[in-house]
Amino acid sequence: MQDSHARVLIIEDDPDIAAVEQQFLTRAGYETKWASTGRAGLADVVKFEPDVVLLDIGLPDMSGLDACTTIAETADAYILFVSGNSSEEVRLAGLGLGADDFITKPFSGNELVARVASFLRRRERSRLREKDGRLQLGDSALVRDLHMLERNGRAVALTALEFRLLWFLGEADGRLLTRAQILERVWNDVSGIPTRVVDVHVAALRKKVGEIGAALIISSVRGIGYRLDVP
Repeated sequence: MQDSHARVLIIEDDPDIAAVEQQFLTRAGYETKWASTGRAGLADVVKFEPDVVLLDIGLPDMSGLDACTTIAETADAYILFVSGNSSEEVRLAGLGLGADDFITKPFSGNELVARVASFLRRRERSRLREKDGRLQLGDSALVRDLHMLERNGRAVALTALEFRLLWFLGEADGRLLTRAQILERVWNDVSGIPTRVVDVHVAALRKKVGEIGAALIISSVRGIGYRLDVP
């Protein structure tokens, strides 16, 4: 059984699909709630305070992509798109708006539960890694007060932007972050700054990580963004 305190909100206009999702998630030990429209779902995000939101794209009253934008900006919840549209364009659009993952209909109920469980494990690992202003990243640690990356008694100073960037990548626990997500979180801007700025700072970070021999790999996914791999 999973953590019975974890809550999953299902925003899905097809009652049959929603029933299947609820059946598998309830059986796994999660508390669930179903909303059949985007507006009802957004209201439930506030009232239900879900840990994970399952979100369809083709909602009757609004686009799931628009709903995703609002949820990502206002709620501390993982967003999993569950959609019959499997095009790469739609997937990238969803990820760029703040979604954490994408699953295509028809789906396996067991896979759905596994995706939800992986989100919650990721959150727990992040909470365990961060303690007393330190974020543990494999054999290294980010120290908030000093804006430094430390490893085995060696340390390298980071600029404020470099520090926020590495912390954001570290908190994501291996999840791919788009350049737009990075600009919004680290620079608080998604329109006035060219995405090339992210690439420049990533290059500088890679160099500093190498200076202390930290086992951290900032991997790039062409045309999308970056993720931090911790061997």
